[in-house]
Parts: sequence; structure tokens; C-alpha cells
Amino acid sequence: MNEFLPQVFVEKIERLVLGIEPTDALRGARIAHPIDLVIDGTPYPPGEASWESLAGMPDPIGTLAKIPRHNSCRHALIFKPGVKSPIAIRMYDRERRFVPRRIIYPIPADIHTPAPPSRVRRPALFPGAAYAISESVTGLRGRVTWSQPTANEVPARWVRVDARIEANLVGRAYGDDRGEFLLVLDSEAAGLGDLPSPLAVQVTVFGPAAPLPISPQDPFSDLPLETLAADPDDVSPGEKLPPGYAATAHSSRVVNFELGKLLTNQDKFFFNP
Repeated sequence: MNEFLPQVFVEKIERLVLGIEPTDALRGARIAHPIDLVIDGTPYPPGEASWESLAGMPDPIGTLAKIPRHNSCRHALIFKPGVKSPIAIRMYDRERRFVPRRIIYPIPADIHTPAPPSRVRRPALFPGAAYAISESVTGLRGRVTWSQPTANEVPARWVRVDARIEANLVGRAYGDDRGEFLLVLDSEAAGLGDLPSPLAVQVTVFGPAAPLPISPQDPFSDLPLETLAADPDDVSPGEKLPPGYAATAHSSRVVNFELGKLLTNQDKFFFNP
């Protein structure tokens, strides 16, 4: 039985289960270049064409099912029999311009139901090590490790970073699998009036209580799997810490930023479990 057209026509209806529009957390716009956006799961065996597998490196995508990308920079998952709520997705930029994320989203139980919950999500991705940024921004390239000696450092993976002046949040960053992060301060971080330089900012790094085990079948198995239970969506913007994340004495300190300069070669932050 056709739903919309007379029976003399052949009708094919495709319904959206989940629409994803990855956004640049720093610029607030959709991400123009293609990224890997897949149904989350165990990625092995690795994909044959990935540069990671060709280089003998772990492949975090492998044969996971891709969510098709359109020219609008949006990804659309179309309804097929057997699709169940919730749906877990994995976002990964092979060029390291953005830090990966994993999120679980609910979808309507009845495919004919327009809402709630929403079928369209706009997860924010935060700048990674290769993010295209001017060297004249006010920011910091930082590094975070666990408290092993320098000769045997263990990177603190997937940390979260915030920067505050008194109680005001002036910047946020995500760390990658190497324990590296790119923190860019808001353009109005210094407030009104003359701009002080240096600008004293409390930078705090949050992470799990201890390094998490990494599955040999999934190099990103320790990447936080964030869960949205119901709307309103407080997960996609990336402002919420994963459960169990906290700071320690050596993962928070005052950093003196120089206006119009991206700080590098700074003392590392580290966790002392």
C-alpha cells in the first residue's frame, strides 16, 4: 500500500533515523571537510584502504558501518528494519584536525513519530593537534601525562580542559590519544577596557582516576562513550564532563597567556593518582 501516491505509481519512502551535523566547537560552524562518522563498535578487522593499516598502526574505524555524508556536510542514517534505539556513533578525523568523540543518542521508538526525541543532532568536535589555527591567537598547546618519570611517560588520553578567569569560563579543549590539547581563549576573555598582558588564567585538566585499559581490537576503546538519555541535549555541545572525570593537584595551575600568541613548550600537566 502506498502512503502518499496513487497505487498506479511505485512509491519508495526513505525515513531519517538519525541526522548528524558535526560542528566545529571553536568556530561554531559545520565542519566542511569529510570526517569518519560510523556506527560505534569493534573496528577490527581493519579497513584495507586506511593509511593506519598500511603504516602498521591501529585503525580506529576498520570495517565499522559508515553513516553516509551529503554535500551539505551532514550525515544521514536512513531507517532499515532492525534499527533499534539508542544508536552509538563514533566520529574521527584521520588528519587529526579534530579530537574524536563517541556518543549514544536515543531515537524515536516509532519511525513514523517525528519527535521526541530529535532525529537531528549537532555534536561539537574540538580542535586537535593539526587544527588550522593562526599562530597569533591567544592560546596554549599543552600536554598531559600520568605521573611516571619523564623517561617513561604515559600520555593521559582523552582529557578535558577548561580555562577560567575567576569563575568565568574563557576556553575549553579536548585532549587526544597522545595527551596533547589545543586550548584557544575566547576573544573577549580579558573583558572590557585595556587588555592586560600577561593574562593570568586558571587552566584545569580533567581525566579518569587511572589509565583505562585499551582493547587490542579497538584502539579507541577507552574513548569516553557519552550518553544522551533524553532531550534537552546537554551532551552534543561537549560542555559536560564524562562520569568519573576529575582534576588533581598537578593538573591545574595558573598559566600566564600572552595576548596574540600561541604558547608552546610549556611545562606539562600531569595526574597524580
